[in-house]
Amino acid sequence: MTATRPGNRRLDVLRSVTIVSVSSYIEFALGLFVSVWIARALGPADFGRYAFTVWLCGWLIVCSNHALTTSSTKFIAEADGSGATDVASHIAYRLNRIQHVSTAIVLGLFLLVLLIIRPVEWHDALLPATALVLIATGSKANYAMWVAIAKGQERFETEAIATVAAGLIGVALVIAATLAKAGLLAFVGIFTISCLLLNLINRLAYRHYCQPFTDGPIPPELQARLNRHLRLTAVLIIVMSFKSGTIEVFLLNTYATSAAVGYFAIAGTLTRGAVQLFSVGLTTTLLPYMAKSYGERGHDHAVRFLGEATRFYWAVGLAIAGLGLVTTPDIVTLMYGHRYADAIPAIEAMLVLAGLLLIGNGIAAYQTVVDRQDDRIRITVVALVVNALAGVLLVPWLGLLGAVLAYAITRLTELALAIYYLRRATTGGLPLAAMARLFGVGAVATAVAWMVMSAVPSLWGFLAGAAVFVGIYLPASALVRYWGEDDYRLLATIANRFGAPGRMLVRGLNSLQGARADTLP
Repeated sequence: MTATRPGNRRLDVLRSVTIVSVSSYIEFALGLFVSVWIARALGPADFGRYAFTVWLCGWLIVCSNHALTTSSTKFIAEADGSGATDVASHIAYRLNRIQHVSTAIVLGLFLLVLLIIRPVEWHDALLPATALVLIATGSKANYAMWVAIAKGQERFETEAIATVAAGLIGVALVIAATLAKAGLLAFVGIFTISCLLLNLINRLAYRHYCQPFTDGPIPPELQARLNRHLRLTAVLIIVMSFKSGTIEVFLLNTYATSAAVGYFAIAGTLTRGAVQLFSVGLTTTLLPYMAKSYGERGHDHAVRFLGEATRFYWAVGLAIAGLGLVTTPDIVTLMYGHRYADAIPAIEAMLVLAGLLLIGNGIAAYQTVVDRQDDRIRITVVALVVNALAGVLLVPWLGLLGAVLAYAITRLTELALAIYYLRRATTGGLPLAAMARLFGVGAVATAVAWMVMSAVPSLWGFLAGAAVFVGIYLPASALVRYWGEDDYRLLATIANRFGAPGRMLVRGLNSLQGARADTLP
């Protein structure tokens, strides 16, 4: 098989990133609109109960799919990269069947647990709420599986179409329910309908864009690798499902108030939204492209891919952290109202953490691709123990602040261990000197933007602060030589396709390159 030229590969990645990013921006806007609308319609207490129900569905989905989505994307992409497209089809068929069985088992166990433990949030409507959770979980878990198979084929259109179409319908339903003064159960029902629509629309799009999968043999050596990857990743993801805010939500629900659960949920929603807004394109496409490169050219190229991804993740992460500190107070007040002001410190802290720790996504993708899932399991088990201890010690005592501190301690521990194990596996991957230079740029941009925002006597002052941050951060990142020659060539190739405006951008890039050459030896 003829290897793809690096320039074409970068443009292919960019195309996929663009598709995913545009659809994700629309999804984020619609999802944020829905979150704000429901929060305002229900109030902090009922919104906390709604957030608990949605969180529970998400946790059941993770348990249902465990390793299946990650393994599907990795091994399908790797098989395609080595030219074995028939084997990729057989892998998709095999794992999709396993997903059906896994979901049935998880939902059956969930029903057994409900016979013993009944959530207080559903005390007035246990049966309908349970039915809605079962339908939402089953449909969205299967949707995630088909999306993973499509990503393994480097087809990102199906998820884009499904999320945008289902999101628009969901917004219309939420507005209608609000005008009808519907209660908590109606909004949970709308969430369930959205999950069903995601599944249906994605299946229709899959048939148009993707290759069908069929039953067939898988080579014994590959099957052995797949089985090992499934076992290790299943353990990893299920353990991670307890760590990713689960302990904090459970303890807040037990020792604090429903409003505190709602505040923590808002912080998590806005943090995930910010991360998606800035980095979802790279995150979604990184695993399949890195796996395909690993299948084509081996370990060294995967390490090079990790280095490029880390540079982009760090740049994006610092932007998330800086803009989060500058804009959060005014944005939350404008969107949610003063009733949710107590959520602002939690949102700021989680945004800064999410930004600074974003590079962990690249390390996790690398460990997945090169079959070092055992390292990820060790990292996650230790982080889970730290999370449990910190949560038990801090949440009953400090409430929402304790939950945020427990979350921070856990994430920092996780990143430190990830870097440690990465250093044991390879000597490359993290451009530390360049990262340190850009951190200084981000700190200065944040400080100046904060002063500007504070000097503007308006709730819209965050716009001035954000503009100042971007105006300092982007040019200075070039002046400190953070970006490489390949990055400039790629941007110039893209810009030249946009006529006169593109040529102006190319001249600006050339000026920055000249300026940075004069600035640094």
